[in-house]
Amino acid sequence: MSNDIKRPVILCAGSDKRVIFAAEALTKLGRVYCFGTDGGADGVTRLERLSDMPEKAQLLVLPVPCNTGLRIPSAAGALGCRELSEQLSEGALVTGGMMNAGLCSCFEEQGFAVEDYFKREELVLRNCIPTAEGALELALRELDVTVSGLPTLVAGWGRVAKACARLFSAAGAEVSVTARKSTALAEAVSHGHGAFPLGELADNAGSFGLIINTVPATVLTEEVIDRTRGDCLIIDLASKPGGTDFDACSRLGRRYIHALGLPGKCSPKTAGGIIADTVIQIFRERSGSNVT
Repeated sequence: MSNDIKRPVILCAGSDKRVIFAAEALTKLGRVYCFGTDGGADGVTRLERLSDMPEKAQLLVLPVPCNTGLRIPSAAGALGCRELSEQLSEGALVTGGMMNAGLCSCFEEQGFAVEDYFKREELVLRNCIPTAEGALELALRELDVTVSGLPTLVAGWGRVAKACARLFSAAGAEVSVTARKSTALAEAVSHGHGAFPLGELADNAGSFGLIINTVPATVLTEEVIDRTRGDCLIIDLASKPGGTDFDACSRLGRRYIHALGLPGKCSPKTAGGIIADTVIQIFRERSGSNVT
């Protein structure tokens, strides 16, 4: 893409509430069109048919996740890589969330630049807040008791775990953390949380009314679940297949929620804005442009 692009043409396509909010935020970068999105937005031209696109786009923004082959879900039916490519200018930038290898290859083979915005550190960090807030919203809705004063366990000590521990503590929960690394446990203690090694999870599982898992490996095994309280709620935030033996939860009568994509479900406007900011940064890096 050349440095003389001042107001790039942008096409946002696909069904995900975050996409339409991203489209609205992207109007500060260029002229934005949308197709197959969940509604319209101020300053964005909504297309009835993809073929109505009056000009070629230098930037294509796809939804998250884009991990089901070469077809992208949309409100207008599944969209194919090839039909979207017809609306792009030479050397255009294609962005999407959790893009599968086949989809990336399809666009790259046609000469387009491809980048997965969900792999960007700035997006991952900012997404932790709406994820934690979504987890808190679920807990408030599903629990029969207040979060305030509730013994709560956070499994893991990554970005999302830290955000959850901080937010649930602010809501009054008695937060403990379990993790593998001693440095993680020391940091959790320094933040005012209880802490114990992951190897002691089964021995401590019965102490909590709420368990939030962020570890993308099976740490909440049948043995652990069997030792939880009968009224314990498990919220698993780890990507598929999660870190909980969900079959064991069903057999043992434990309530669980595999809560995927919380930012898009609970805070789509905020999440869409985060996507837009990330896409703008990617575009600037790729184009060398000073577009504002």
